[in-house]
Amino acid sequence: MAIVIIRSPDLLSDQKTRIGERVITALQQEGIAPGSVVVLFQPERGDIYLDGLLIQAQADVQASVPVVPEPMAIATTQVPTPVFKTKARRSKPELEDMKKQLMRALQDKGSLSSFEAQVALDLKDCDWAPATLRRLFTELEETKLIIKNGQKRGTRYVWKGIANTPQPPPAVKLVKAESEGI
Repeated sequence: MAIVIIRSPDLLSDQKTRIGERVITALQQEGIAPGSVVVLFQPERGDIYLDGLLIQAQADVQASVPVVPEPMAIATTQVPTPVFKTKARRSKPELEDMKKQLMRALQDKGSLSSFEAQVALDLKDCDWAPATLRRLFTELEETKLIIKNGQKRGTRYVWKGIANTPQPPPAVKLVKAESEGI
């Protein structure tokens, strides 16, 4: 787990949110999963010296600004919503990861509609999902990995490679042997 500690003077809640999102996004672009990053804001604990001048002394900080502890988050079993689901735009690594998940779902099922892909990738609550999935399906179609069948709501995307779904054994055809003499 990556822990980023930011020691700073007073920050408002919305400022902490914006800074935290930027830090997590930057680390995510470097390949660190957003669910494994913790951004911890701590109050400034020391004297600040800048260009040989004492800007803020520790005693002044404690006297003027009472430290109010923020409410602790209660751990739940619910998995947090990934950051990319709520952002206006997804980064290239996020889109590549989504494309890999889509390819795995196509391999497992053999074929998918756009709605089935949204369910398989857990994107049914995302407004941007249909357009993004259409682009990903088009990329896969251009690379000849899938075939597009149908139009509009009846469109299905069929995996051309070997599907991971277990295939039933071929049906056995029983033929009655003709016997001679009976």
